[in-house]
Amino acid sequence: MRLDQVCEIQSGFTARGKLEESPAGIPALQLRDLNDTADWDRIVPGRFELDEVHARYFAGPGDVLFRSRGTNNTAVAIPEQWQHLAVVVLPLILLKPDDSIIRPAFLEWSINAPGTQRELEKSIQGTALRMVPRNALAELRIDVPDLAAQDTILQAAQLANRARDLESKAANLRHALSDLILHEAAKRAATPKPKKAHA
Repeated sequence: MRLDQVCEIQSGFTARGKLEESPAGIPALQLRDLNDTADWDRIVPGRFELDEVHARYFAGPGDVLFRSRGTNNTAVAIPEQWQHLAVVVLPLILLKPDDSIIRPAFLEWSINAPGTQRELEKSIQGTALRMVPRNALAELRIDVPDLAAQDTILQAAQLANRARDLESKAANLRHALSDLILHEAAKRAATPKPKKAHA
């Protein structure tokens, strides 16, 4: 299915000039707020002086944000525990999934899948400043099984990620143990042996 068949696609709010912070301003999410892991426990939208903003630009739990510019053109779903509502600022693109068709987490997983990323790569414009056009995102095709199958796939993906994390930690522990053993061996080899007393 085309992406615009499973979610509403809204380009981020276009700010006029530089955003000015203000304690009484409107909460807003910018591209720089999202790191590779998107740790939502640590993401708090800044407040800025903005002109009147239409409701369609606001994002909250259940929505998905797409990084349309830069080297990392991936999506991230806003989790249910995130207790904020914020304006999405370009170059972020706001995706509002049709919850009768697709889970937010499955939409994120689908966009970030290697095959989908390769398709997006074909549509990128610019070299110094890479950008995925909104219409290319809308025309992107993804496989959308029923909701029960999506849940199963997401659980399997979660377990696979957990397994990779454990394997990485185990490898780090093995390296640390090897270094310790070799360090101790070097220390013993460098320690002068006591001379034998002559009779």
